[in-house]
Amino acid sequence: MLKAAHTWEYTQINDNKEKQTARKPKLFFTGAQWLLIAIAVVCVIFCPKGIDSNFAGYIISGLSLFAGLLFSLAVSLFDKFNGVDFNQYKETVNADLYPIGARLKNYFKKSIILTLYTAILAIFCILMLALVFMFDGLQVEVDFIGICKHLCQYDWCFLAKSGLLFLYRIILYYMLLNFLYITKQMITSFYDYMVSEIDKIKLK
Repeated sequence: MLKAAHTWEYTQINDNKEKQTARKPKLFFTGAQWLLIAIAVVCVIFCPKGIDSNFAGYIISGLSLFAGLLFSLAVSLFDKFNGVDFNQYKETVNADLYPIGARLKNYFKKSIILTLYTAILAIFCILMLALVFMFDGLQVEVDFIGICKHLCQYDWCFLAKSGLLFLYRIILYYMLLNFLYITKQMITSFYDYMVSEIDKIKLK
């Protein structure tokens, strides 16, 4: 599912195989995701204490609510998908309706995959934030810039712990930002499909 979710992050519901291949990022992540990684690094550097337990609790509460809603949304979308008669959209039955059917199928596929993927992201973020309550060391204030400037003054054990903490915080910040980004992608998908359906109605 992770591979499918990555594909639908950059694929539009109107894309064919050629357009999908053309949109595929060369460096795995999309341009927006590389930007999120850069923002995550900046957050780690300029927030040396990381996320404290109180703020982590608020985020966990919000993500838990979102995860439940997202699973319900995925089930609802799948029910609606099962209620659609796609036989009328087959190219052998009606060539004019085929593009509409293909777009409709892609809409459901993209929406369901990204919805479930976002729910998984939420759960992963919850688990990572839960570590803040389990290990006090994750809230330690660390000056990563100062460490880099005076690298030779520290022993390898301290550098290893600092490196793991740096990596943990980058992953956490990136996952939280990616959760917001994929949610935006889902909303965009909903918007594109609804507007395209509305535009098909001609009043004149």
